[in-house]
Amino acid sequence: MANYFPVVLDQAGDQWLLSLPEDSFDSWEEMRQAFIDNFITTCEQPGNKYDLERIRDRKNEPLRDYIRRFSDMRLKIPKISHDEAISAFIKGLCFHEALRNKLLRKRPTTMAELLAMAKNYAHAGDAEKLMREDARGPDQPPQ
Repeated sequence: MANYFPVVLDQAGDQWLLSLPEDSFDSWEEMRQAFIDNFITTCEQPGNKYDLERIRDRKNEPLRDYIRRFSDMRLKIPKISHDEAISAFIKGLCFHEALRNKLLRKRPTTMAELLAMAKNYAHAGDAEKLMREDARGPDQPPQ
């Protein structure tokens, strides 16, 4: 096993190992802990509910973009309840008040239900925007 360890290291790990003084460790456990301590900050850490609560929609941002950013962060959080995630999503709706009010009136109970409601709302908003553009006609500038 000791002979195989350097083979699986990338360049940074290999340089770290080669830079250690001879007889630096008395056991695999000591080496393992030193390796972890040295490289832990280079690893992406799982998120937490506070990371999710920092996701906010932006002024003039399409709702679909907010949903995507929120969902991407949600996937990085291993243990978060549906209630915590739903609350964070609703809290992050600063510029989509109508959706926020709808979700507060009929609060979803699962993430699947929340995302379905949000996507349907976004789809309806897209359709409404297209209808307004069609009603304006090709010669009128967008409002």
